Amino acid sequence: MTAKSNLPKAWFAKAETDLQAAELLLNTANPLRDIVCYHAQQCAEKYLKGYLIACEVPFKFVHELAYLTQLCIEQEPEFSKLIDVASELQDYATGVRYPDDDLDEPTFEEAQRAVACAKEV
Repeated sequence: MTAKSNLPKAWFAKAETDLQAAELLLNTANPLRDIVCYHAQQCAEKYLKGYLIACEVPFKFVHELAYLTQLCIEQEPEFSKLIDVASELQDYATGVRYPDDDLDEPTFEEAQRAVACAKEV
Protein backbone atom coordinates (compact mmCIF):
# COMPACT_ATOMS: atom_id res chain seq x y z
CA MET A 1 0.00 0.00 0.00
CA THR A 2 1.24 3.48 -0.84
CA ALA A 3 2.11 5.70 2.13
CA LYS A 4 -0.29 8.60 2.55
CA SER A 5 2.46 11.14 1.78
CA ASN A 6 3.01 9.44 -1.58
CA LEU A 7 -0.68 9.15 -2.43
CA PRO A 8 -0.99 12.47 -4.29
CA LYS A 9 1.99 11.54 -6.46
CA ALA A 10 0.34 8.22 -7.24
CA TRP A 11 -2.85 10.03 -8.33
CA PHE A 12 -0.77 12.41 -10.49
CA ALA A 13 1.04 9.45 -12.08
CA LYS A 14 -2.31 7.83 -12.95
CA ALA A 15 -3.46 11.16 -14.39
CA GLU A 16 -0.39 11.29 -16.61
CA THR A 17 -1.10 7.74 -17.79
CA ASP A 18 -4.61 8.80 -18.79
CA LEU A 19 -3.21 11.81 -20.65
CA GLN A 20 -0.69 9.64 -22.44
CA ALA A 21 -3.43 7.17 -23.41
CA ALA A 22 -5.60 10.01 -24.72
CA GLU A 23 -2.76 11.40 -26.83
CA LEU A 24 -1.82 7.99 -28.22
CA LEU A 25 -5.42 7.14 -29.11
CA LEU A 26 -5.91 10.54 -30.74
CA ASN A 27 -2.82 10.25 -32.91
CA THR A 28 -3.66 7.03 -34.73
CA ALA A 29 -4.94 6.40 -38.24
CA ASN A 30 -8.43 5.82 -36.80
CA PRO A 31 -8.63 7.87 -33.59
CA LEU A 32 -10.85 6.42 -30.86
CA ARG A 33 -12.44 9.79 -30.18
CA ASP A 34 -14.85 8.71 -27.45
CA ILE A 35 -12.11 6.93 -25.51
CA VAL A 36 -9.79 9.92 -25.99
CA CYS A 37 -12.41 12.14 -24.37
CA TYR A 38 -12.93 9.66 -21.53
CA HIS A 39 -9.20 9.51 -20.75
CA ALA A 40 -8.94 13.31 -20.93
CA GLN A 41 -11.72 13.59 -18.35
CA GLN A 42 -10.08 10.94 -16.18
CA CYS A 43 -6.76 12.80 -16.33
CA ALA A 44 -8.36 16.01 -15.06
CA GLU A 45 -10.34 14.16 -12.39
CA LYS A 46 -7.25 12.39 -11.03
CA TYR A 47 -5.21 15.60 -10.94
CA LEU A 48 -7.96 17.39 -9.01
CA LYS A 49 -8.36 14.48 -6.59
CA GLY A 50 -4.60 14.25 -6.12
CA TYR A 51 -4.47 17.92 -5.22
CA LEU A 52 -7.33 17.55 -2.74
CA ILE A 53 -5.63 14.54 -1.15
CA ALA A 54 -2.39 16.52 -0.87
CA CYS A 55 -4.33 19.30 0.88
CA GLU A 56 -6.10 16.71 3.09
CA VAL A 57 -9.50 17.93 1.89
CA PRO A 58 -12.23 15.30 2.19
CA PHE A 59 -14.34 14.84 -0.92
CA LYS A 60 -16.95 12.54 -2.40
CA PHE A 61 -15.52 10.03 -4.87
CA VAL A 62 -17.55 11.21 -7.84
CA HIS A 63 -16.82 12.10 -11.45
CA GLU A 64 -18.15 15.68 -11.05
CA LEU A 65 -15.26 17.90 -12.10
CA ALA A 66 -17.11 21.12 -11.27
CA TYR A 67 -17.59 19.92 -7.68
CA LEU A 68 -13.95 18.84 -7.37
CA THR A 69 -12.74 22.11 -8.90
CA GLN A 70 -14.88 24.09 -6.46
CA LEU A 71 -13.22 22.27 -3.55
CA CYS A 72 -9.82 23.11 -5.06
CA ILE A 73 -10.84 26.78 -5.40
CA GLU A 74 -11.55 26.85 -1.67
CA GLN A 75 -7.88 25.89 -1.13
CA GLU A 76 -6.38 27.96 -3.93
CA PRO A 77 -8.40 30.64 -5.76
CA GLU A 78 -6.26 30.18 -8.91
CA PHE A 79 -8.28 27.03 -9.62
CA SER A 80 -11.20 29.29 -10.57
CA LYS A 81 -9.52 29.58 -13.98
CA LEU A 82 -10.30 25.88 -14.51
CA ILE A 83 -14.02 25.86 -13.76
CA ASP A 84 -15.05 26.24 -17.43
CA VAL A 85 -12.54 23.62 -18.56
CA ALA A 86 -13.78 21.23 -15.87
CA SER A 87 -17.37 21.77 -16.95
CA GLU A 88 -16.41 21.10 -20.55
CA LEU A 89 -14.89 17.71 -19.66
CA GLN A 90 -17.60 16.72 -17.17
CA ASP A 91 -19.87 14.73 -19.50
CA TYR A 92 -17.04 12.58 -20.81
CA ALA A 93 -16.88 10.67 -17.50
CA THR A 94 -19.82 8.49 -18.39
CA GLY A 95 -21.56 9.94 -21.45
CA VAL A 96 -19.13 8.52 -23.99
CA ARG A 97 -18.67 5.15 -22.29
CA TYR A 98 -22.14 3.80 -22.95
CA PRO A 99 -24.39 3.75 -26.03
CA ASP A 100 -26.89 6.60 -26.01
CA ASP A 101 -29.24 7.66 -28.79
CA ASP A 102 -29.10 11.27 -27.58
CA LEU A 103 -25.32 11.66 -27.69
CA ASP A 104 -23.27 12.02 -30.85
CA GLU A 105 -19.80 10.56 -31.14
CA PRO A 106 -17.26 13.31 -30.34
CA THR A 107 -15.67 14.86 -33.41
CA PHE A 108 -11.92 14.83 -33.92
CA GLU A 109 -11.86 18.52 -32.97
CA GLU A 110 -13.81 17.81 -29.77
CA ALA A 111 -11.36 15.06 -28.88
CA GLN A 112 -8.44 17.44 -29.51
CA ARG A 113 -10.13 20.04 -27.31
CA ALA A 114 -10.68 17.47 -24.54
CA VAL A 115 -6.94 16.67 -24.51
CA ALA A 116 -6.13 20.38 -24.44
CA CYS A 117 -8.52 20.85 -21.50
CA ALA A 118 -6.90 17.96 -19.63
CA LYS A 119 -3.50 19.57 -20.14
CA GLU A 120 -4.83 22.84 -18.69
CA VAL A 121 -5.82 21.06 -15.52
